[in-house]
Amino acid sequence: MIDKFIFLNDSWSWPIILGATVLFIVFVWKEWNQFSSARFYIKVAVALLAILSLAMIALKPAILNTENSGDLILLTEGYKKASLDSLKKEHKNIKILDYETDTPIVKELVGIDSVFILGHGLKSYDLWQLEGNSTKYIGGTRLIGIMKFIYKQEHAVGDKAIFQGLYSNPISGNKLYLEGAGGQVLDSIKLNTGTQYQFKLTTELKSAGSFVFRVVEKDSLATLISTNPIPLNVLKKEDLKVLILNEFPTFETKYLKNFLSEMNHKVIVRSQITKGKYKYEAFNTERLTIENISENLLESFDLLILDFKSFRTLSTAEKNAVETSIREYGLGVFIQPETSLFGSNSGLASFDVIQDNKIDVSVKENVNLKRYPFSFQKGVSLQPIQIFEKQILSAYKRIGQGKIGTSVLERTYELLLAGHTSEYQQLWTRIINAISKREIPLAAWSTASKMGTSDEPFQFQIRTLETNPIVLNAEATQIPLRQEIDIANLWTGLTYPKNTGWQQLNLQQDSTAVYKYYVANPEEWKTLRTYKRILENLRVSNSADSISKRTTNPIAINLLYFYLAFLFCIGFLWLEPKMRSY
Repeated sequence: MIDKFIFLNDSWSWPIILGATVLFIVFVWKEWNQFSSARFYIKVAVALLAILSLAMIALKPAILNTENSGDLILLTEGYKKASLDSLKKEHKNIKILDYETDTPIVKELVGIDSVFILGHGLKSYDLWQLEGNSTKYIGGTRLIGIMKFIYKQEHAVGDKAIFQGLYSNPISGNKLYLEGAGGQVLDSIKLNTGTQYQFKLTTELKSAGSFVFRVVEKDSLATLISTNPIPLNVLKKEDLKVLILNEFPTFETKYLKNFLSEMNHKVIVRSQITKGKYKYEAFNTERLTIENISENLLESFDLLILDFKSFRTLSTAEKNAVETSIREYGLGVFIQPETSLFGSNSGLASFDVIQDNKIDVSVKENVNLKRYPFSFQKGVSLQPIQIFEKQILSAYKRIGQGKIGTSVLERTYELLLAGHTSEYQQLWTRIINAISKREIPLAAWSTASKMGTSDEPFQFQIRTLETNPIVLNAEATQIPLRQEIDIANLWTGLTYPKNTGWQQLNLQQDSTAVYKYYVANPEEWKTLRTYKRILENLRVSNSADSISKRTTNPIAINLLYFYLAFLFCIGFLWLEPKMRSY
């Protein structure tokens, strides 16, 4: 039906109406001497029609046609029949369509006002087809299984891997097992009844390589319910070369150097005994006598650890050498904290902190330490290293290619004295890994997902200095890349892995630039992927206006009709006097 009649040149309405009125009045005045004649009224009517036709040509009338085929119900996996019946009862003659993955639905949406998505929703890569339509998502059957799962995919040998998750609608008595690459049980937990259950599984990583751990669920009779892969890259620990400078020997440095040497790092320690005299120690490397701090000396080290007093006593040339080594060569520097450090506002050793009277802090549940009465301020320039309960315990700032950092923790060696060896090692491992020098690779890979799914799109990014990078998949097929407009060295690609298991992407310009990723079977991690799918559908629900794009594009009426009417009327008015003379 015709819902609305509009003029495309609506802004000209008043001038055109005024002109048409004046023209009509002039015509009536001209023919007024024939007022008593029937011809007068005929000519006035014809003239009025001609003027109206002329006005319509100028105003360009159009209609908004809101006739359409109604609404659409899109049935997806897990929809509730009760929801479908309710919608069918509320919307008569509503159209129903079964959604199939990778099947285009754009043609089915022509003339549709609103789309009701029932069930677990469309796959994220199919949601683009709903653009321009009003959508409403109506959830489906409840999810049973692991709906959230968080873990760090890349570790080093000796790290403790932590796997945390949220199980939806668990069955009491069922158990989750963490299985290693060889199928051995590394950890387990018993589920409790409830709507949601948080769980955590842990294990120590002892070997380097690319492994596939698994989260296995079994019932009380040990019957297998589900198994989901956990791809994990375990890297060999890099042997770092560390230089430690102290104004005088401290317990903090004593236990730290022991920890570093036990981890096979090469450590050189210089501690001042008296003015101008130093004590030198070497672990896993040859002894070295250090007189002055220079760029040549620091070039061979990955990490410099020094207390704030040692930093202050460095000469201007030595401080410049440290800053250049950080900025140009990627040296990592850790300043052992003390109260005077947090009052510093000069150069490298200044950090954004505020006074905080709290002196006790937890590094883990029921594991406490003393801290300096200061807190790091969150900001763009400050990157947290370790956070516990929203408190930043250690942080660094980036300077050029390198980093310089510190912490607010005091006497961390007390963890060892209290028997918390693992906590001490984890604390310092995080600090060292975050700050120490790393070689800049030709290509850096990244992805938003920890694993792909066979026959589904897997998006990745590569950051490289190559002007025209070529990325190949496992079948040596080139993958098209899209360069980011604002970041010239950042490229985005999309691939569709066919096989499950470990797959890899290669940069053709460098055989060492390889990215390994894991591809899961579509039936694995199904609850987790379904939950993400639901969130994506909720995000686009009601995102469009109820008026479709088609109704905002008025259909102009063909002006030919008005031209013909105008010509007919003018022709009659021209012919009428001649007909009267005969």
